[in-house]
Amino acid sequence: MNHRNPTQLPWLMASWMQLQRYLQEDRLPQALLIHGSPKLGKADLAVAFAHKLLCTGLQPEPCGDCVGCHLFAAGTHPDFLQVAPEQEGKAIKIDAIRKLINDFALKPQYPGYRVFIIHRAESMNTSAANALLKTLEEPAERNVILLLADQIDRLPATILSRCQKLTVRPPRMDSAKSWLLAQRQDCAADVLLAAANGSPIRALELADTDVVARHQRAFDDFAGIIGRGLDPVRVAERWLGESPEECLDWAISWLADLIRLGVTGDASRTRNPDLPSDMRDAGTRIGPRQLLDYWAELLNFRLALNGQTNRQLLLEDALIRWSRLRSGSYTALAR
Repeated sequence: MNHRNPTQLPWLMASWMQLQRYLQEDRLPQALLIHGSPKLGKADLAVAFAHKLLCTGLQPEPCGDCVGCHLFAAGTHPDFLQVAPEQEGKAIKIDAIRKLINDFALKPQYPGYRVFIIHRAESMNTSAANALLKTLEEPAERNVILLLADQIDRLPATILSRCQKLTVRPPRMDSAKSWLLAQRQDCAADVLLAAANGSPIRALELADTDVVARHQRAFDDFAGIIGRGLDPVRVAERWLGESPEECLDWAISWLADLIRLGVTGDASRTRNPDLPSDMRDAGTRIGPRQLLDYWAELLNFRLALNGQTNRQLLLEDALIRWSRLRSGSYTALAR
């Protein structure tokens, strides 16, 4: 897989400079957890830093001329290993971590470091996480593990406590829009970024799809339940035929904006500039407290969706609870 230079992604510059400082100040963590929302370029950041650690040049960026750089570019550097789920949505199993541990016990074959990247570290199953723990407790000299995670709260506390953390933060919407328009001048940047939950990289990936139309249909359904009394069961059927994960992610983002508006009244901080006035009015009538309770519930529905066998039933439950906010019969579930 090709990776972007983090200097080409402006929102990564603060994180890239922090990584540079680790080296300049000679305080490189042996286990570093790089975490943040999906599709922000965490892998680009980690791979670029691995390249720098394997380069024997002295400049801030990899020199491109040393043996380490040539081996890295060819994908054959013996001191670099990456681990990831075999398939999207699958767990990282213990065999993959055992291979990493065996390699971790070896000394670097070239001057510099041995670098290991664990992509989607939160997808490690229990056995894999437990196997990694001992290595984190007794790290070998000049070995560095970079763990990447979209959902840091899914990692065991024992893993979290043994890693230094670097948070990759999403760009402001105006910065994200500027970057996206620089890549694709003719795109519907506002809607694409809203559909991508603020991720410019994901928005660029979506530019040649029908996501703008799907985003609008899902929004019309969600707003229609609260504004026009649409049947939530019918809406659940439609969402099941689209992408339930995507629809729930969008609903979570819309709710977050309604809460922001209710608390601050500042529309400039919203991620969805296309929220119409009737939806905002509905949010005002409901109030931020109940919206916040339902938003927390919807997060749990989203987490449950992957393991749910009856996905339509789960969607129906989530949207019926949304409809109760309209009728005033909503009561937050006990947490």
